[in-house]
Amino acid sequence: MFTAPNLRTRYTQFFVLFMMGSFLFIMIKSAGSGIANFQEAFYKRFVLIQQATLLRMKIGDRTFPVALMGDNGWMNYTGQGNIDDYQNLRTLDNQEIIGKGLITLNEYLKSEGITLLVTVAPNKPTIYPESVPAEIKSLAVPSRLDNLLAYLQSNNIPVLDLRPALRAANKERDVFYKTDTHWNGYGALVAYMAIINDLQPLFPELEPYPPSDLEYITTGPDVREIPSMMTLSTIKELSLMYAPAESFVQTLHPGDFRSYDQASWIPGSDLPTLLMFHDSFGANYLDNYMSMNFSRSDFVHLESMSQYLTKETIQKFKPDIIIIEIAERNMQDLPLYYPGFMLE
Repeated sequence: MFTAPNLRTRYTQFFVLFMMGSFLFIMIKSAGSGIANFQEAFYKRFVLIQQATLLRMKIGDRTFPVALMGDNGWMNYTGQGNIDDYQNLRTLDNQEIIGKGLITLNEYLKSEGITLLVTVAPNKPTIYPESVPAEIKSLAVPSRLDNLLAYLQSNNIPVLDLRPALRAANKERDVFYKTDTHWNGYGALVAYMAIINDLQPLFPELEPYPPSDLEYITTGPDVREIPSMMTLSTIKELSLMYAPAESFVQTLHPGDFRSYDQASWIPGSDLPTLLMFHDSFGANYLDNYMSMNFSRSDFVHLESMSQYLTKETIQKFKPDIIIIEIAERNMQDLPLYYPGFMLE
């Protein structure tokens, strides 16, 4: 005797047919670009990846190919040895090469009456250890940054440790973005004030602008660096920075593809001049802040340092101060940017 399927069976049959039809539809849509490009052209590929990632986050997954999830929405980038630095697993095997190059540079600059300052932008976990899951422990040994700073100081290289200023400021408000590898506009301002204060004994005319003298600006929210790397378009964060109430600095960007290079000047100013080599931390607000305190300031990406930090260029620009800024995670790469005369 024939028995009609019950409602649950009908729903099951419908679901199976729906999934099979959806799968067939996606395969047909994806195959339109040919078998060779099937993976890249997979229909709604990024939507599917995003939804799968969001589901993993919702059920408590913390480890992803480029990111490590902390509490309260904090994300840490896992590339370039960031977490290894946090755990003190990496050593700086070429610190002697780094030091010798900077010693040569410092001696030459002093003979030309130019002041050198080296500074390192800390990794986010260095300032926010609480953003890393508690299961990940650090070795009780000095970090690479500790060792490099000690080495440079012992060799009389002017070097500034930004960690104390950032940690102190962090007690008042966040100095890094939750979803980015970089400091936010406030963290960059704190770094700027620390740098200017460090230079002030030699240049009394330099005085940093405190937050109270500047206008607080927010934009966005925007998809920042780590969600972008994870193809997550739904996780956004406000961007923030500080700016003078009335603009008095003129700035041009030469047209490098990342807009990392810039030339700034204050018309009619007799303040000192600056030549600064930097990475993405400089491009994230620090350059603009620094330009407020110099009659002329030229900012050049580290990748161009071997081209611009030469004796000929130094003689041409005649800056009063040269600053080299590099991220903690990239300290070992500094000799890659040295010009020849620094390694002689």
